[in-house]
Amino acid sequence: MEETALSVLGLGRMGMEHCRQICSTPSLTLTGASSRSRTYFSQAEEAYGIATYESHEELIEHDPAPWVVICTYTHEHLKWASRVIEAGKHVILEKPAALNAAETEYIFESADKRGVKVTVHQNRRWDRDFQLVRKVLAEESMLGSVYRIESRSLYYSTDWAGWGAQGMDNPWRLKKEYGGGMLGDWGAHLFDQLLVLCESPIRTVFGRMESRIWTSEVDDHFWAELLFDDGTSARVEASNNHRLPLPRWYIIGTDGTLSGAGGDPEHWNQVTVSGTYGDFPQSVTFNTSQHEFSSGFYDSFSQSLLKGLPFEVTPKQVIRTMQCVDAVRKSHDEGVSVHLDV
Repeated sequence: MEETALSVLGLGRMGMEHCRQICSTPSLTLTGASSRSRTYFSQAEEAYGIATYESHEELIEHDPAPWVVICTYTHEHLKWASRVIEAGKHVILEKPAALNAAETEYIFESADKRGVKVTVHQNRRWDRDFQLVRKVLAEESMLGSVYRIESRSLYYSTDWAGWGAQGMDNPWRLKKEYGGGMLGDWGAHLFDQLLVLCESPIRTVFGRMESRIWTSEVDDHFWAELLFDDGTSARVEASNNHRLPLPRWYIIGTDGTLSGAGGDPEHWNQVTVSGTYGDFPQSVTFNTSQHEFSSGFYDSFSQSLLKGLPFEVTPKQVIRTMQCVDAVRKSHDEGVSVHLDV
């Protein structure tokens, strides 16, 4: 089996997770990783036997891997993606792809001009609860015609602010300059999933960003209402302020309703579908227990390379997701519904 080599630019907590998943995927090989902090160097060297680089420039110049996974802070994605592309290497970007849709489009356009490939690590597409929701919606007999989708990630955790290699020494999730906040973090996941489920063009987006508990720089809670051209309406919401969570999923169709357990991702352990079978009501509960991080992305990436197929996460989808994120910011700033035709 032909193997593809990858390196990781940005060896923080998420960078280490990428290392683990790459090394556990057949046909993929991890060659090196870079960081401006040596926090994880010895751990990566011992666990994976890879080269480590104290600067990202050194990794781009000297590591032999044709693919580079970029796991820096979001505000640096454009910078390092551009440098990797200039070097003629392919890119996997940790989500969100960039700070906004304009930066995201620039990355993909630059890659096209240079003749290299770019995809984005939208790993939540492989969450077990989302995979089940996709299957249920694909079988119209279960819910009938779906007209309302609600997707939320609502929890309360004191660890949220310090998630990262430097912990509370540099709580980047609370800082605007780093691209912190719930909208950039979970919005990129939730909009991506929603737009896979509902491919109809978006008519309007109305949203709000709250800065209530953890910081005044970025949002610790956002929500958005969307209306699609086919009449479907949707709500997307994420917060670190919910002591009592709402359902992860709540989907209404003409013949049934779906509800998924909410809270922290480790509690997304069941999805219930309630409907009717003839004259008899019925309810089915599915076990969707999963690990904190979904691992299907690299399996899909590997298979796409081996079979010469398009990547599961496409440029058009990523740009559309970032346009929704931008629309929520604009709606919040201007207090208006934002029209989109994407």
